[in-house]
Amino acid sequence: MDQNAPKTVATYPIVSVVCPLFNEEAIIERAVQRMLMNLRQQFGEAFELILVNDGSKDKSLERLFGVLVAERAEKQVRVLSYPINQGRGRAIKIGIDEATAPIIVTTEADCSWGDDIVQRLHAELVAHPEADFVIASPHREGGSLVNVSPARVFLTQAGNRLIRLFFDSSVTMNTGMTRGYRAAVIQPLLTEENGKEFHLEVLLKLLGLGFRAREIPATLTWLDHKLQRDGAAKRKSSTKIFKTITSHLRFIAIAQPVRHFAFLTALAALLGCGFIAAAVAMLVTHAAPAIYLALVGLILFVIALLFAGFSILFFQLRELARTNWMQGYGARTPPTAKPAELVFPVKAS
Repeated sequence: MDQNAPKTVATYPIVSVVCPLFNEEAIIERAVQRMLMNLRQQFGEAFELILVNDGSKDKSLERLFGVLVAERAEKQVRVLSYPINQGRGRAIKIGIDEATAPIIVTTEADCSWGDDIVQRLHAELVAHPEADFVIASPHREGGSLVNVSPARVFLTQAGNRLIRLFFDSSVTMNTGMTRGYRAAVIQPLLTEENGKEFHLEVLLKLLGLGFRAREIPATLTWLDHKLQRDGAAKRKSSTKIFKTITSHLRFIAIAQPVRHFAFLTALAALLGCGFIAAAVAMLVTHAAPAIYLALVGLILFVIALLFAGFSILFFQLRELARTNWMQGYGARTPPTAKPAELVFPVKAS
């Protein structure tokens, strides 16, 4: 057992690990075996693993049951399932809401973020009680992306830099799912996004509500099954680029663009003053016609007014959104879809 694992057998979990799955029959057995081995070595019995079947149409559940029975995991693993695919974000939130430990980690079931990622995220929250959630980032010094295609590397780096600019935060991995949360912080949060945009929505709302984030460097390794999927000629990408871009821009619009428009307002106004001053100087000295410089200056003043208007508008949108989040924080609303059912351990009839 790991030296950092609990010295005594706990009667309750100190960490809940939530992993969504969808059509993973090819890898689910070895993925869960590896995850269970890691958690048992690092936490003894003081953990719970919540697997959420997001409407798989293959034999994922059948193979999952087989490995869980073989591993005698009835006391440490719960499988939640529903018949219709709703998206990764909804699966994760369903698992989060069912968790019972004070710290909740969401990550990939195949341990592609490393065998010790759950332990590291948990340890970071324990060591920093002022933090409300922790994000694993390959963009921090010491982190990396391994076996990831160059196109994906470019998209994730460029996208996260743009989002970071408008979020005005130190977070470098805004769209990743591998995170550790305090249950008291994440469970009351109401979310609307069901897909991968869920991660950005959660980050925006938690930061907007004043919760504090930390990051740890981590290595994301695309394993063989991910490389095979990505290279398959007939397989469509699970990420719809246009939808992802538009949804991310929508979140950026209500993040923190106010200071950027304020900067543009000041810049346009200063340039306008410069052109007007130059026009006045030319008019006094009769050096050249001043009308063109004056027109440019007036146009810049109009642009400055437009930027000021955008700044006020986005400020009001952000404050309205924050007010709505605060009012809804902790509220419980009836689910719009059929709730997930516990399918493992098998309920007694």
